[in-house]
Amino acid sequence: MQHTDALRLSDGNPAPPLTQLVERGDITWEQAHQRAEQFLVHRRNAIRQAQQSLRVVAENWATVQELAARPDTPYTRGILNDLIPEDRTLVQDLTALA
Repeated sequence: MQHTDALRLSDGNPAPPLTQLVERGDITWEQAHQRAEQFLVHRRNAIRQAQQSLRVVAENWATVQELAARPDTPYTRGILNDLIPEDRTLVQDLTALA
C-alpha cells in the first residue's frame, strides 16, 4: 500500500493517500487494496497507450520534418486546411520543434 501511495504521489495524483483514508476511517483496508489494484491497472494501461501513441508519432516524424521544411507552401496548406483545428495546432507546434 505504501508503494502505491508513493507512486500515486510521485505521478502527481492529488488524491489523499490510501493509507490516510484507511486511518481516517473513510475506507477499509480491503477497499484500499482494491483501489490500489485499480490504480495500478489504470496506470499500466495509460503507460501502454502513451507508448503506442508516441510510437506512432516517431514512425511519422519524417512527415513532420517535411512539413517543417516547407512552411507556407501550397503543399503544407493543403494538408493543414482539412485538419480539425486541434490537429492543425498540434502540427504547427510539432513543426516548430522539428
